[in-house]
Amino acid sequence: MNNQGISIVIVSYNVSGYLDQCIRSLLLQRNGEVEIIVVDNNSSDGTIELLKQKYPTVKVIANKENAGFSAGNNSGIHEATKDLILLLNPDTELPEKETLEKMRVYMISNPDTGILAPMLLNTDGTFQVSFWDFPKVNDILLELFYLHRIQKRQVPALPLPIEGAAGAALCLSKELADKLGGLDPDIFWMEDIDLCYRATRLGKQVIYNPNIKIIHHGGKSSADNYYISIPNQVLSKIKYFRKNGTQWQFIASNILSFITILSRIIAFAILSLSLNKVYKLKLKAYCSTLIHYFHYNFAGKKKIIN
Repeated sequence: MNNQGISIVIVSYNVSGYLDQCIRSLLLQRNGEVEIIVVDNNSSDGTIELLKQKYPTVKVIANKENAGFSAGNNSGIHEATKDLILLLNPDTELPEKETLEKMRVYMISNPDTGILAPMLLNTDGTFQVSFWDFPKVNDILLELFYLHRIQKRQVPALPLPIEGAAGAALCLSKELADKLGGLDPDIFWMEDIDLCYRATRLGKQVIYNPNIKIIHHGGKSSADNYYISIPNQVLSKIKYFRKNGTQWQFIASNILSFITILSRIIAFAILSLSLNKVYKLKLKAYCSTLIHYFHYNFAGKKKIIN
């Protein structure tokens, strides 16, 4: 390979503490050919100052607005100079000093692998579910009744082909990333599944490798930010089927998503009578989601909600 090594692309938004831990673990890696690129989405917590003072070798792309996860990653991919790219969340840590070297060796030894997904671990070291089958319309139906929570995943012992993997840590070649055009900037919350789907359409495998482990503290950039997370979760499913599914799948997902929004508004309106703050926040978020749903379907607003 020319220009061997790994470019680490991290999109950050107001998580300077986690980002600090993440970069420290990256700098301890035994693979010296590492390029770290941080794309900051206009954080207000001193992230840029932290990077300048503690990590002057890190490449920084400082956005003047929150461009979103996908667009941020695409900026980093564009600037990457190494043959391999690791898209990495800021709320992650590499527990072993050989993690990046293991990724590099596996990707070189397995040229049919388009995207490599490591095993993600919770903060306490337990297994974190981070791979799924490609979405089906009946998944929305299961979620409507909270039945999706009963689905369990076994912990794999060996690397195996999967369909979709979590975007908290995904390794792929610079060549493939460029060919795919990066992540879809109009999708947020299923942009990783969409990326994996498009890679498989090109004949590439998505491989889950439990021998490579990364700690993912989980959702720190969007914790309690229901106004952003909930409408994007709902609309991203509809967008996915509109882009990758049949016309009937798009229509069915659209109708089921509308029913889900209404059911959640009713449920959280009742639950919020208990004066629980979380229920009130979710009620407001689902009311906002209903507005965004109509904007998407009838006003042609396709962009993510920031």
